[in-house]
Amino acid sequence: MTAKGCARARTLFALPALPAHCFIKGRAVPLDEALDAAAALLRDAASPAIGGLAADTEGVSAALALAERLGAVVDHAASDSLFHGLRALQVTGAMTATFGEIRNRADLFVLFGTEFERHAPRLFDRIVRPPTALFRNAGAVRGFLIGPGDGPAPDGFERLTANLTHAPAIAAAVSQLLAGETPRGDHVGGIAMEDLARVAAALREARFGVVGWIAATLAPTAGDVAIEAFNRLVVTANASTRCAGLPLGGKGNALGANYVCAWQFGVPLRSRLGAGPPEHDPLRYRLKSLLAGGEVDALVWLSALNGAELPDTRTPMVVLARPGQPLPRDPEVLIPVAIPGLDHSGSIHRGDGVAALPLRRLRTTAMTLPSAASVLSALLDRLPASPLPVPLRETAHV
Repeated sequence: MTAKGCARARTLFALPALPAHCFIKGRAVPLDEALDAAAALLRDAASPAIGGLAADTEGVSAALALAERLGAVVDHAASDSLFHGLRALQVTGAMTATFGEIRNRADLFVLFGTEFERHAPRLFDRIVRPPTALFRNAGAVRGFLIGPGDGPAPDGFERLTANLTHAPAIAAAVSQLLAGETPRGDHVGGIAMEDLARVAAALREARFGVVGWIAATLAPTAGDVAIEAFNRLVVTANASTRCAGLPLGGKGNALGANYVCAWQFGVPLRSRLGAGPPEHDPLRYRLKSLLAGGEVDALVWLSALNGAELPDTRTPMVVLARPGQPLPRDPEVLIPVAIPGLDHSGSIHRGDGVAALPLRRLRTTAMTLPSAASVLSALLDRLPASPLPVPLRETAHV
């Protein structure tokens, strides 16, 4: 029997579908008792946060409603990658294309990053070399992989080994070469200048080039700078041919979670919701920093999809997780939840940001776990009503 789907899908199909116990500090309890304990923990919190947010649209929406009731900070587990791209977009703008446009037209790929099989397991068979393409010969595609690693590259691709901390300088050097300028030195980031000149020449000669990257593999402190350089490289290439950026990543429906927050509250993630207007601050409300600084006294962690491994923190936690989720410790409350697109229907946002993808229930058993949305709604019903909005302070008119 031939296995279908990617490794990520096969892993999810292998997870159990039978009901699992809820736990309070490692002690098995019924769902209602777990919900009561979770509500008691959250009622006493002065600085709560809701993180992970790896769920379908309905699950994220329910999590944000809970955050509004609590006055909590909201952030996604993969938001570092997300905000690298958002900050770069503010500085340089971006020229991107849909997956369909790239699949049907692109004949050259310049990909920055590593571990494409783990972060984008269907990239090559669905986009780079699909079975059919409308406006190009999918088998004639060529490209470059720029990043760490020395293993064999896919057919038609050449690997240029480099440390991704040098990705901004590498992209800038290729931009200079495309513009007819001569960068300084014989090497950039460990790559010989003649090799970078071949990348520039290939972009110039391509009918439709693509510059792609996996934000999660970029240097955490300079990912936005790297993406700015990639965006500028795409703009430079478009002076003589057609080129598009291809940001890859967004594990756990990170892009969808950001969209839900934006359309419901008018702000992106890394915001504090609650009484009064939502407050957005991408640095102040980065959840990883808040947890490291001990500034959160209760954490709700939502992990119904891949991409939201639990943080290793001593902060009291209410965890809603799919079965089989690794746990660094027994949380104060653990409630297993169903997997969207496997145990129940729903929707998530596609990685190019163009469309919401419907998810169908793919397996049926006599009894299944509750959805994250239903658990969060039941938890919300156990909490007191939201406080009234804080009135704006009156100011004197001069």
